[in-house]
Amino acid sequence: MGFPRNIKDQILVDTARHCCVCHRYKGVKVEVHHIEQEALGGENTYENAISLCFDCHADAGHYNPEHPRGTKFSPNELKKAKETWIDLVKKNNIKEPSEPDAFLCQYFVCENYENLIEIDSGDLSKFPVDDPLLIKNEILNFLSLVIKNHPGSYRHGNSWGKSYKSKEDYLVKHPDALVTGKRGAEYPYFEVVRTPTKEELGEYAREDGLLKLMLKYDMPVENISAIVGCYEDACSGIEFQEEYIFRKLWCAFAAITNISEQPLPLDSIEANINVEDNFHPLFLSDGKCRTINLPKMPIKPGSTVVMPIAVILPPLYSLDREEWSSTSIRGLSAQVQVVTHGSVTTRNLKDIYTFGGHIIPLALRYRKLGNICSQEFHPFDLSNMYSIDRHWQCGSYPHLFFMRDNVSYEGELLAHCESMIGEDNFIVPLSVRTILIAEIEDETTEITSIFIDGKLYANNIILNKSEFIEIPVSEFAHIKIVGKYVPYALSNRKVPQGVKRNHMVGQFMFGYSKWPGKGVHGIPALSRFHP
Repeated sequence: MGFPRNIKDQILVDTARHCCVCHRYKGVKVEVHHIEQEALGGENTYENAISLCFDCHADAGHYNPEHPRGTKFSPNELKKAKETWIDLVKKNNIKEPSEPDAFLCQYFVCENYENLIEIDSGDLSKFPVDDPLLIKNEILNFLSLVIKNHPGSYRHGNSWGKSYKSKEDYLVKHPDALVTGKRGAEYPYFEVVRTPTKEELGEYAREDGLLKLMLKYDMPVENISAIVGCYEDACSGIEFQEEYIFRKLWCAFAAITNISEQPLPLDSIEANINVEDNFHPLFLSDGKCRTINLPKMPIKPGSTVVMPIAVILPPLYSLDREEWSSTSIRGLSAQVQVVTHGSVTTRNLKDIYTFGGHIIPLALRYRKLGNICSQEFHPFDLSNMYSIDRHWQCGSYPHLFFMRDNVSYEGELLAHCESMIGEDNFIVPLSVRTILIAEIEDETTEITSIFIDGKLYANNIILNKSEFIEIPVSEFAHIKIVGKYVPYALSNRKVPQGVKRNHMVGQFMFGYSKWPGKGVHGIPALSRFHP
């Protein structure tokens, strides 16, 4: 049956014929789409209608809640995208332009060192756009400097420290260390954190190019690294493991794709530019407005020009990130490349640094029919970007969380039960009313049975990655969990995984606090169970 004509017209007016997801003006190439599929009971009402371009419409149609990785836009995401865009249209009085944009301008942030080496060498084969063309500039030179200073082809951004028999022994050695109790929002996985000395870091700088440069430029130690590694490494049988954490290396790119039906030569970019040979906090509003001339060669339809705009050093701690859609690309041995559309929340921006400054595009100029045309860029602020990450699969036990006033991390479950049945027992602490068992790593957890005070509560539960179970409990109840976990692939046990797990635990806690219907796009997991 489809939407009545009056509802279609109203949606197209309210959205100014733009796509509610990618915010491109598409003219007649925009569709009114069902948020909840009509075949699944979605109604032909204004509330269930959204305007989408052909690309985003296809992505929305691929949504499958049974397969958390690789899914596109869920109904909740589409509802929020619609509300956000219609509010922007009203607030900014956005009108239909005389013609659609000729170029799609997006931002990508590459978070993987191996990928950055490939890009620096001119290999963009794994950059997630068609027919990419790299522009070499000052920002790429700063990225090259870091790469030249790093001795290896892979950079982990962390390193093993010493191991100790207990937390008490560690605090005797380092009385200045901060005990987090695994409840902090920034370091939830770690029990203790501390700031190292320059002398300590100097020992690791020979093996880490970015750390070497940070010390050379006399960046304050507290902004370089924290020893966050005081955690029980059950896989290795170590009671208390220390891990040095260094800042990661990212690089942001502007991607300019020809979405017209004819080849178009670029002319120039007007940009806010602040290029300086040093490390600086991320202030994207400073700098001089200048014009950057671009190669005048015609850009074919579908081709993308990729321009480096900033070498970025994110905070040491677990970032709060909203995730709107995500696609995994396997076939890289034990690694997975993930392209995510999402944002870093504003709480984290104050702790982000750049190396070499930034080039922030404001407007693109191109030639069409002998005339110079102009098209604006949306601002780069890490709140609307595509991130590219490639990481080793990390699979080694499910995780336990307690719900008091807020969710807090308790620790691993079934840590000694890789591919073999075992059990874990614990007593519910004071004031805890709900426990959560979450599968946040690259593995499947098979829970044979859950007992509460000796009585069977649930059995035969399968948790895949990004799934969790909530269990209502009473204070001081005895909980027994019987089961095992099965990794998707062999984990790289030679690589410290504390910082990776800290990120996964922190992201789950942030996402869970927003579930459901708290007014954000991101959701912490695509499935949860209430046995």
